Amino acid sequence: MLKMKPFLPILVASLLAAAALTLPARQAAASSIPDYPFAHVSGSNFRIELPDIATLDFQIVTADADPAAARAVVDARMAEVRELMQKLGIDADDLQVREVRQSVRKERAADGAPVYELSADVHIRLRNVANWPALGGGLLGKPNLDSFAADFDLSTMDQVNDEMVTAAIADARRRAEVIAAASGKRLGPVTAVTTDALKKLGTTLGMERDEFRTERRANRGPSNQRAEDIDRETFLMVQSLKMRQAVDVVFRLDNAVPARTRPARKP
Repeated sequence: MLKMKPFLPILVASLLAAAALTLPARQAAASSIPDYPFAHVSGSNFRIELPDIATLDFQIVTADADPAAARAVVDARMAEVRELMQKLGIDADDLQVREVRQSVRKERAADGAPVYELSADVHIRLRNVANWPALGGGLLGKPNLDSFAADFDLSTMDQVNDEMVTAAIADARRRAEVIAAASGKRLGPVTAVTTDALKKLGTTLGMERDEFRTERRANRGPSNQRAEDIDRETFLMVQSLKMRQAVDVVFRLDNAVPARTRPARKP
């Protein structure tokens, strides 16, 4: 034991150094809350807007024992889509088609030959939502078209979002003023603001589109509906946009300015 005593000072020094290293972290954690009176409030803004643009996603799917015959069907459907777009005055550049994918189905033909499935994802951007009923109605129900998903939007969404953030902060200030008055304080400046992402509530009847879908049946989601499962009348309606923007704001609370007392009148 006597031989270990010279090492005790080194051990004590090491422990003290380790404790010192933890102090800044603890102090930082303690200073995460402002050291002045404050009010942390939430504000929100809700708006309903009529969309002026839309997008439509769907798949062209066909199967045949002869892959060349299946490819001919895909090409024929694409020609029909382009023809409808041209009729409605939709720019050809607003059409995006993924490369045609080919796979072999598990089930075989009656003669035992393999069955080839060909599919392609189609995305159409609609710059004039007035064409939506004609576009959707012209494609829904066509053979070999499946996995429909639609989305409505605003071309001025950035401006609308800015306006909603401004209104949400004003709502938060109104709430903070109530808190300050009830606490006998005066509402001070804003010291922190965080915004939530703009939420679009039910923009497309539960059919908000995914980005291009790489899997069709195994990963089919509720937003990509089979053509036969879609109510035609509902699908062709232009849906209004219901949007909610929320913010969290921290206000400083200052001491209230005492009311001035009028001097008593001399008799």
